Amino acid sequence: MENFMYWSIIALWVFVLLQFIVIFMLTKLVAQFLNKLQIKETSDSKRELQAGDKAPLFTYLGADGDSIEFPRRDTAPTLALFTAEGCPFCTKVLDELSDMQERYPMIRIVVFTTVDEKQLDIHHNDTVEYAHTKDAFTLYEIKEVPAVVLIDTEGMIAVKAAIASYKHLRKLVDEYFSGERSQTIAMQQKTLDTGNV
Repeated sequence: MENFMYWSIIALWVFVLLQFIVIFMLTKLVAQFLNKLQIKETSDSKRELQAGDKAPLFTYLGADGDSIEFPRRDTAPTLALFTAEGCPFCTKVLDELSDMQERYPMIRIVVFTTVDEKQLDIHHNDTVEYAHTKDAFTLYEIKEVPAVVLIDTEGMIAVKAAIASYKHLRKLVDEYFSGERSQTIAMQQKTLDTGNV
């Protein structure tokens, strides 16, 4: 009888220890699940505007004082170039911007700047629109200049990138018009979708 009591006490302690282990593992799993859920929520709320997103709409005052909608709902893609005063890279890109208009005459080019470029009279190109507004920098989450946002005819952002030179800008636009950029984005999206399964 004494032997039976001894073994039942040992079995009881083993059972209690197993319960503690199971409770510990369940608590750990619940904590991991809640952390993943919390990380996903914060990453969704802090996600930056990127290629594939709908372009934010806003209006700005044109050179003649009229309100202009951006991006306009027209049949041509819109290239938004973001520049700043005193940026030597921006100046170099702006100097060669007429080449972009010659390469792609159907594209609408809008230069958003922190200084009124028309007043400075450093550019003599009537096909490029200049807008002095900081709202565009905020809405499109531009953190460095020069930067470019290419918006397709449906109002979706096709390209959003900081650029180092006009050559870099031309490469991005050439990729978009040749279809390579859309294939790359589709492949990246496919990779992301299969990674989340």
